Amino acid sequence: MSQDLKISYLKSLQGYLWESGYKFGELKSPLFPDVTPKLAAWRNEQGAKLMIYSSGSVAAQKLLFRHTDGEPSDLTAWLDDYFDTVNAGPKTEAASYTKIVGHHPELGSAGDWLFLSDNVKEVEAAKQAGLQSIIVERPGNAELSEEARAKHRVVTSFDQI
Repeated sequence: MSQDLKISYLKSLQGYLWESGYKFGELKSPLFPDVTPKLAAWRNEQGAKLMIYSSGSVAAQKLLFRHTDGEPSDLTAWLDDYFDTVNAGPKTEAASYTKIVGHHPELGSAGDWLFLSDNVKEVEAAKQAGLQSIIVERPGNAELSEEARAKHRVVTSFDQI
């Protein structure tokens, strides 16, 4: 896991190992300070549907968002769906994003969706599938190339969206 491999069965194991730590309050998912207020605004003020697509398993995603260091701590009531590499496919393939959009036809076409990621290849795949997509640059992320900065919209905070 120190190599951050995106292998589905390792992510499932990771979720299992985390479960007891979150359950007993020993672990909290750290969030950047702008995340909780912006999710609240998108969800409650703008009526946006919020979904998570992660290389971590759906079970791990639910644990992470149920036990955050934000206020409120449990953000799962704000999230409408969860996707991972098992139920959607690899995050660097456009077909995965097409599949996700297909799960929610009531939300319109791919162009009506916005995908946020710190990964250039994921942003490119989402764009290939027709989604709007933005790179979110945060401390600890891989450094972005000048080419990526020129090609894609880059923000450093959800407040810039």
